[in-house]
Amino acid sequence: MNSWMISFEPLLNIHLTLWGLILLFTIIAVAEWRRKMGRKLLRLSALLVAFIGLTGILLRPHYLSESPQSDIMLLTQGHNAEEADSLLQSNPGLSVYKAPGVADFKAAAELKSFNELAGIKERIRYVLGNGLPDYVFEEAASFRFAYFPSSSPEGIQAINVPEKVSANRRSVVDGNVNHVASGGIIRWSGPEGRMDSLMLLADTEEFSFGFVPKLGSKFIYELELLDSAGSSTATYKVPVQVAEERKLKMVFISQFPTFESRYLKNLLVEQGHSLALRYQLSKDKFRYEFANQGEVPFRRLTTALLDNADLLWIDEASLDALSREEANALNAAVDQGLGVFITVNEVSASRKTRRWMPFQLTRYDADTLSVAVDLGRQVSLSGVGLAIDRSPEVIPVWEETSGSVLAAYAYQGLGKIGTALWQDTYRLVLKGQELTYAALWTEVIESLARRVSVCCQILIETKEPHFIDEPIRFTVISSLEEPPVVRYKGETVPLIENWQLDNVWSGTIWPDGAGWDSLFVEAAGQSKHFFVHEQSDWQSVAVSKQIANTALHASMDSGIATLQLQSIKKPISAVIFYLLLLVGFGGLWLAPKV
Repeated sequence: MNSWMISFEPLLNIHLTLWGLILLFTIIAVAEWRRKMGRKLLRLSALLVAFIGLTGILLRPHYLSESPQSDIMLLTQGHNAEEADSLLQSNPGLSVYKAPGVADFKAAAELKSFNELAGIKERIRYVLGNGLPDYVFEEAASFRFAYFPSSSPEGIQAINVPEKVSANRRSVVDGNVNHVASGGIIRWSGPEGRMDSLMLLADTEEFSFGFVPKLGSKFIYELELLDSAGSSTATYKVPVQVAEERKLKMVFISQFPTFESRYLKNLLVEQGHSLALRYQLSKDKFRYEFANQGEVPFRRLTTALLDNADLLWIDEASLDALSREEANALNAAVDQGLGVFITVNEVSASRKTRRWMPFQLTRYDADTLSVAVDLGRQVSLSGVGLAIDRSPEVIPVWEETSGSVLAAYAYQGLGKIGTALWQDTYRLVLKGQELTYAALWTEVIESLARRVSVCCQILIETKEPHFIDEPIRFTVISSLEEPPVVRYKGETVPLIENWQLDNVWSGTIWPDGAGWDSLFVEAAGQSKHFFVHEQSDWQSVAVSKQIANTALHASMDSGIATLQLQSIKKPISAVIFYLLLLVGFGGLWLAPKV
């Protein structure tokens, strides 16, 4: 079906061309009319025909042609050929397209990349095989299709790597593996060599491996599958970025040293924090200890001392003994971001202490507390007979298995005040549970410490694993008035601001090489690191996710097939205009001779 709607694709500006042709035709027509020759009307008609031909050559007119389009069956890797044949038999008018990497199938049209789906999405009725990558569904245009998935691939189906891995803290990697014969082994290795292994006893089995990195850096761990004979069948790279422990400046004030404070001091010194400890021996006499910093004795809490600290650890008696000036300095420091930890060792917490607490304490009669510490391992602690009332402003850090809040904090201005209602945790060290003891206290201290001010934060939105030549989408949260500048491999990445949220920007990069990579935020002077895999890496995980995601976006049916018309612009043949030009000028030449 053709439409006589005419459009132009001129060689030059259409307005200048038209006005130029009109002016030139008028000049030549007036000249021809004034010539003392016969057959003026014939000469003017020939001139008009010539200019029509010239106009067509310069403006290149097109007309619209509409043709019906058939529905599409899209074949992706891993598709079942018998299912495809069956669909073709029941839908003889289907057009067949094949995704990148798919073998030839009955004259199927080939897509060079999934980006080419943009023009045919609405015609796709069936998708077969491993499905479509996530970014295909992120586009605004939606489409309905029935999905015929391939079977789940053999190997590791899913893996979970913790987002935050810290040095000297126990972390865990877990996941599940599929279609592995009984008697196979999955082995976990790291920079230090083989670390752990697990015998696989069923076709599908979950696995988990714990590890304690000693240094903060970027590492490549490995998961390896072995058959029952001990031969390696697959190896998976597991990139892990271990965060350096933040070195804090802490002030400890206590009436006297205790076993609890002594063991906690040893832990913090070993972790590299700088400590200033003060014990009151008598009314006007103090004893000081310093670690990882110079010796600067202090008799009073001053603004300068507190502003230079990240956390103040203080017991009830010392808090009650603060002078008005010290209390005012402490309040001001907390408002400006200082964290304060208050030790409570008795049921009868003093009224002064309770006034400092930004939450309510209630009696809790259990002598023994059960807390899930160190990746869910239950540990028994001694309680002080109190618990923290839940309220909107209370942020729990540790909870008893029954649900009671045992360690928590609340904000005061920019700072935080908190406590932990247990005692004698140093006994964990005596039992050889040093990692559990460290996990218990490190979580409290890191939660309460002064926050680091960062003007920009990058969040990688695209889920791992990342692959070469596939998009990675990220979000930048900024506190700057001007748009943040993000660079990737030295080039500025274009950003789009969220239309609903101010100072929230998004961008996309397409990595072209494997290995550790990074985005750099100029204003913050910081980099966000991520790992890019080869296309051959982690295929069992990538395919499993792709199958699940495609099934999530598929319809129960492919929708109602409708006849769609495609409008195509077709040029009017330039031969016609050249013939008109030839006929016109030929007529001008012949007219005087006839």
